[in-house]
Amino acid sequence: MFRLAWKHLTCDVLRTAMTAVALASVIAVILVLDGFEQGQYRQLQKVIAERHADLFAAQAGVSNFVAARSSLPQLSREAVESVAGVVNAHPLTALPIIYKQEGKLTPVYILVYDTRGGPGEILAGNNIRDGRDIVIDQTLAKRYGLGIGDTFVVSDFDFRVSGITDEAAFFMPFAFVNYDGMIDLFLESQIAPDLSTFPLLSFLLIELEPGADRKAVQAAIEKGVREVDVFTPEELAAQDVGMARTFYRPIMGLLASVAWVMGLLVVGLILYADVRGRRRNFAVMKALGFRHRHLVTVVLAQSLLLMLLAIPAGLLIAQGTAAYIHSVAPVYLIRIYEPAIFFRTILASLFLALLGALIPLRSVWRSDPMLAFQET
Repeated sequence: MFRLAWKHLTCDVLRTAMTAVALASVIAVILVLDGFEQGQYRQLQKVIAERHADLFAAQAGVSNFVAARSSLPQLSREAVESVAGVVNAHPLTALPIIYKQEGKLTPVYILVYDTRGGPGEILAGNNIRDGRDIVIDQTLAKRYGLGIGDTFVVSDFDFRVSGITDEAAFFMPFAFVNYDGMIDLFLESQIAPDLSTFPLLSFLLIELEPGADRKAVQAAIEKGVREVDVFTPEELAAQDVGMARTFYRPIMGLLASVAWVMGLLVVGLILYADVRGRRRNFAVMKALGFRHRHLVTVVLAQSLLLMLLAIPAGLLIAQGTAAYIHSVAPVYLIRIYEPAIFFRTILASLFLALLGALIPLRSVWRSDPMLAFQET
């Protein structure tokens, strides 16, 4: 029956191609919407993983790395490093700012680091060499036309772009400076009068001895240093993803629901119209002695073949769309091939295709063979 269904489809190649492209577009829209949400979660996880810490220490009561204000006492570093199993507690300060240039505003999350926690992969240029250097996310470079050696002004203080990286999360591009740069910024810029509003130490990136029991050290730090809460990278990433879900899910859930409903209607209508348009072929099959169960098999096989053509095309369209969006605005990451989302979309599309193909079966069964021959 698959061979006969394929013959039906190849009788009108243009019609088959247009139907497959329409189905592929529906699949692509659903994949892009779901992939956008998953991409934002992946960015949050990546930001924490790129800090290369065995444990994270934050202000007591603070359980997020992004979009949360954490301020630690300076002496907490010494207290954490005195715990058995800890090699070093690398300081990290988070400074959320608003970057302004040519009338455009962009929230930027500046991470100030010393010996660990700096930028991950450098796409262009070099890492920080002195207090005047800054490494910025490619989103800022593209939005403002910044290149290596250009000036990046923060509150009337001039940094020099030394490198460009790919780190962003929660719709915010990241930038990186060292502590020399932060001190110069505080002392020489317009921030100085409001210095008390900025934390001098936000997090500690805890490095453990080889073979140390991470959970045991975590418990020992929290018991001995009351002013901090300690998280594994996985726990902190889960907290940030959970925070993002409360923000994204109402919006993305609504958009995804609308996309699924529209997808159901569009796939059903497309396949309904396709089957209805081929009634003459089915009428001829009835005249040749094919029974209803044969017609059902052919209709279902035809729909599956159309979806087998549409799914790869939909993946290509979705991947191309995701790549284009990321190239224009790198702060938006779209993960098309997230396994759970990918297989759910494919299986749901196949189900919708079969459902849409079954709807016009009554008209197929009632088709008049003589009328089909008269039309011929």
